[in-house]
Amino acid sequence: MDIEYFKQTYGKGWLNKYSTWKRAQDVINNPPPKSDTKRKCGNRRKSSWTDFDYYREDVRQLSEENKHHLPNIHKRGFHDHHLDHKISIVYGYENGIPAENIAHQSNMEMIWWKDNVRKNVKCKIDDENRWILEQD
Repeated sequence: MDIEYFKQTYGKGWLNKYSTWKRAQDVINNPPPKSDTKRKCGNRRKSSWTDFDYYREDVRQLSEENKHHLPNIHKRGFHDHHLDHKISIVYGYENGIPAENIAHQSNMEMIWWKDNVRKNVKCKIDDENRWILEQD
């Protein structure tokens, strides 16, 4: 399969749905089943997702893989502690930061759920995650 086939099959901007070229190549070699486009996410079918929805899902999956490195991860809960991205997912998407960097353990912390709700999309830059903004 080649890139042109994927552009025709999955539409404009299909490559933006994958945070790295390697992932896109994996998808080219092993196309997702057609049923994958009908999977629901909340109230919207995946077929109606925007590029941001795919980016956010990539960050979510990568964060789940990296969360075991965080102290106090065992306190995670809806009305307890939330996993917070210091540099927000929205900021990462708008500025073209790879999903892997936003989901890196240096950019995640466990904070009290009310503080996370108040924080919303604000960013917290510290010595641990400054490298994310300094990359080209």
